[in-house]
Amino acid sequence: MKKISQLLLTSSLLVASAASQASLITFYAPGVYSSDTSAMDAALGITGYEIESFDDTQLIDGLSYSFINPDTEQSTELVNTLSYPGFSWDDGYVLSNGNGGNNRWSSTWVQGITFFFEDGITGFGAGMANAETNYGGLHALRINDQDYGYLEDHAGFASSSGRNGYLKINAEGNELIHSVTILSSRANADGIVFDHLAISRAASAAVPEPASIALLALGLIGGGFSRRLMKK
Repeated sequence: MKKISQLLLTSSLLVASAASQASLITFYAPGVYSSDTSAMDAALGITGYEIESFDDTQLIDGLSYSFINPDTEQSTELVNTLSYPGFSWDDGYVLSNGNGGNNRWSSTWVQGITFFFEDGITGFGAGMANAETNYGGLHALRINDQDYGYLEDHAGFASSSGRNGYLKINAEGNELIHSVTILSSRANADGIVFDHLAISRAASAAVPEPASIALLALGLIGGGFSRRLMKK
């Protein structure tokens, strides 16, 4: 029984480790922006990432989003394209939280947004603009629906009516990023823009799911029983 208990404890620790979420977060100051996107990507460490520039209504494969308050359904398409070169991080087009989630630069300003990544990703980045603390309050960051403080916690974040800087998240170890949420503390008070969204996809042989690890642990336990029975 002692050996079985130790194996069960080991399996629970493996599951807990696989289910935990560890991410390295960097917020680059607005000065990292460059009209030379190749140079900017190199400075941000996102060369080779897939880029969504929001220049058409169809998002890149595996990327979807939904708005929070007023809530919208998760979607892989934009309702409209929005050109706003002063806020853009690449070709002039952006995604905004305006017009109740219709991507127009007018109120009502949706309170938050969640980006979803099918099958998980290992790296995420997004240029932000017009997020202002004096209007929206603190801007919460959630990764995989877990709290990671506020954008304002990072020295690189500039509360501004221009570019705020570039948010970059890297999953650590064998973790995967399945969702990223930005949520203003004050409802419907702050217009925010996102652009040059970057993702690094997970390798096909990514981390085993917690259920798979549990099955492996149970297999080890079963093996322990077999060995003991054989000895008898």
